[in-house]
Amino acid sequence: MKKKILGMIKDNMPWLILILICIVFSMFSKNFLTMRNVINILNQNAYVVVCAIGITFIMMSGQIDLSVGYQMSLIGIILGLLARDHGASTPVLIITAIILGVILNVFNTFLSIKLHIIMLMVSTATSMLYQGISYTLSGSKSISAFPDSYKFIGQGSILNDKLPVAIIILFVCAIVMEIFLTKTYWGRHIYALGGNENASRLAGIVVNRTKMMIGVIAGIFVGLSTVLLTSRVGSVTSSLGPGTEFTVITGILLGGVSVRGGNGRLSGVVAGILIMAILGNGMQLSGMGVYLQYVVKGVIMLTAIGIDVYQLTHQKIVEDKVE
Repeated sequence: MKKKILGMIKDNMPWLILILICIVFSMFSKNFLTMRNVINILNQNAYVVVCAIGITFIMMSGQIDLSVGYQMSLIGIILGLLARDHGASTPVLIITAIILGVILNVFNTFLSIKLHIIMLMVSTATSMLYQGISYTLSGSKSISAFPDSYKFIGQGSILNDKLPVAIIILFVCAIVMEIFLTKTYWGRHIYALGGNENASRLAGIVVNRTKMMIGVIAGIFVGLSTVLLTSRVGSVTSSLGPGTEFTVITGILLGGVSVRGGNGRLSGVVAGILIMAILGNGMQLSGMGVYLQYVVKGVIMLTAIGIDVYQLTHQKIVEDKVE
């Protein structure tokens, strides 16, 4: 019974931490736990959660992609140019964003497979490539030409303006992909790939095909997150997007996904991202400076990495003793 309780606590630790943080900040600000503020937090961070869903698949497979923010920058600029110069409709912009996200992520995956190097190194190089193309296309200028129907995705609400569309998209994506990961054999293949690539290959899993599938999934959600971000802002610049990757990676680690891959749940990832979002919101309402928020988030990221490394080291020691 004790082990079962401890197991439940461990599995739901991100949510327990989230609840604890909410309780702490509610003591500092009476406006923190209001429905308006909760909706505001979810709406502002919907694009981060959606992006994290896609990147979680990459990290569960044992890889890390640092080019995500620069992919969003490039996709956003192309969407802005299509809207401004060609009057592209909302469906065209959404489809284009998803296609571009898939292309960029599959390109990263293809290079990683063919060059036999980890995604971390590939994405470090491609992030500069994507950034350069983005600034070249935009000329370092802001583009504000999105149609109102497109802006409605990130700014609009339903049910008498009480429920933002972005929040609905967030939860639909999280629920669908949680089912995909836990209830399909493709999901099991992703977990297996992160646990041990060689063992996965020996078990009959087509490793490279699975990696390409992960690239496609990640690309879909990077493209969709770009739509959510640009539609909420209503305009786009080349600086819109970069930096998202660190928030996403930190949230994923806080959500219980190991840097080595092979474990974790999307529900925990959602909690991890919300922890980062609530920290920023709560510190702001409590009157703490913006720069202090960066310090706190940096410390949290280091702590999350440290805990993950400790768990991996402890697990290795146990496995060595068993052998």
